Formats: sequence, C-alpha cells, structure tokens
Amino acid sequence: MKNKVNIFRKPTWLLLGLVTASFMLSCVGDELFRDDLPDANSKVDTVLPSSDFTYAPDPNDFRTVKFTNNSTESTIFLWDFGGGDTSTLKDPTYTFEGGEGTYQVTLTASDANGASDSKTIDVVVEDLFVPITPVVLNGDFEDSSNNWKINFSNGWSNNGFESSSDGSWLLYDGTDNGSKTRGAKWNMRRSAAEWTTSDTRHAYQAIVVSPNWEYTLEFEYAIKDDIATDPIGGRRFVAEILDGHFTDGVDAYNQSQAGGALVTHVGTEVKGKTTFTTVKVDFTSNASGLISIWLWAVTPVDLYADNVKVYPKL
Repeated sequence: MKNKVNIFRKPTWLLLGLVTASFMLSCVGDELFRDDLPDANSKVDTVLPSSDFTYAPDPNDFRTVKFTNNSTESTIFLWDFGGGDTSTLKDPTYTFEGGEGTYQVTLTASDANGASDSKTIDVVVEDLFVPITPVVLNGDFEDSSNNWKINFSNGWSNNGFESSSDGSWLLYDGTDNGSKTRGAKWNMRRSAAEWTTSDTRHAYQAIVVSPNWEYTLEFEYAIKDDIATDPIGGRRFVAEILDGHFTDGVDAYNQSQAGGALVTHVGTEVKGKTTFTTVKVDFTSNASGLISIWLWAVTPVDLYADNVKVYPKL
C-alpha cells in the first residue's frame, strides 16, 4: 500500500507543474514576443538614406579642404579620408598632408533604423589660386551707418547715409523677408556732386581683394517717383569701386569726381520706393588688391540702397 501512494504522488506533481507553466506562458507570451512584431498601424520605411557631398579648398592653404554634406534622410555620418583618418562631423574640414594629388574620400550616411548609403568621390587637391572673397561689413545696413564712415578734412559729415526702415524686401542672402528690411537713404539734403553741402553723405568702406582679378559689385537701389525738380543729370544713385584705401574722405571724393574709380555705375531707374532694382557690375581689381566701396546720390526725393556685396568671378 505504501508503494502505491508514492507512485501516485509523482505524476500528480508533474501534472501540476505543467499546468502552472502553461498558465505562466499564457500570461506573458504576448509581452515576450511583442517587440518582434510590427505595430498594427506601422508603415515600412521606404525612404532610405542617400549619401552625397561636395568639397572646396581653403583659399589660404590648398591642402585643406572643406567638405559640405548634402546627404538626405540621414542623421549619422562617417567620413573616411584614407590612411585610417575618419570623422563623424556633418561638415568636416580635412588637411591632406601629402599635398597635391587625388584622394578617395568616402561618406557613409545612416539613419536611426540602421539603413545606410555610401558615396566615394575622388578629391583632387591642387595648388591652384583661389581669389579672396571680401567680407563687406554691414552690407545690409542693419547696423545703421556703422562701417560706412570716413572723416573729411573739409568739415563734411562723416556719416555715410541716413538709416531707413524702407530697405529692400530681400535679406542679405537673397531670401524674401516678407517685409522691408533696414537700408540706407539719401535725399536732397544729403545729395552730393552738384548739390554738395556740409550735410552731404558719402558711404565709404575699404576692403581687400586679390590683385588683378575679375570681381562683381552687387547692390540694390530704389528711387521714389514723386514729382520734384530734378538735378541736371537726373535722379541717380552712384556706386563706385575706388582705386586704393583712403584716410581722408576728400581724397576719395576727388578721385571719384576726376573719374579715377575702377568702376562706376549710375543708377537712374525710377520705380518708386517699394520697387528695388538689382545691379551687378563687373570690374578688375588693381595691382595692390586695396580697393574701396564708395556710394552717393543726387536726388530731390528719397532714394534707398541695400545689400551691397563684392565677390570674385570664378
């Protein structure tokens, strides 16, 4: 009788264990396998990373190259410059110590899901001349007439222009602001040339460019179309590139009036204060690379200027 009882207990405990295990699996089974299955409303990511980039040499050291990342649908980047040198920056700068030559550079762009794309470009490193792109300080006139002043030994005002809220609709980078920006203003009281007075305004800024190189002077201007008695030469905005740097505005003025500027553009488009005319005029820099921007106007009504730039022709 004792042996029968022992035989009965073993299958009983085995059966109870199986029932308990089955119950536990039924309770947690969904949680265990849920991460392996997509959500009911999830969508497959069909837009994969695309790797792309461009490069440009540093104007001061041809061996140093600035890389611009143009990849899409990616957040993680790995650059391979060869020789074991890498970078995870989005837009790195790298110096090829070997100097002139052709180097393979690979960019691998990845997204958060682990998808990736790679592109390899042969980067040509050459000791070529790269012209200087000058920085025109306060070229959008947002900071009033700062950086546009020069002293006159004859007592004329050193203020370059009147500041105005009726500047161009465009920001300095060319995008539409949706409303007017700040700009420079001239009127009859601030006019130069045949209407010069002690209140005349001339805007001046010295810049440095590459010698004997082709450059472009770009700017915008607008002249009000109100009825008024015009000067003999008509309403006009004058933008010039002078030959050299000056410490006395009188010397800059004399060169301008004598026709000694490297380039002179006379703007006479009268379209009203809300319509700006964009001008791009080419010129060749001098042998020293020391030049100056010189702006003035002759007008019986308000005249506005904005977004003055100087850049090399490539």
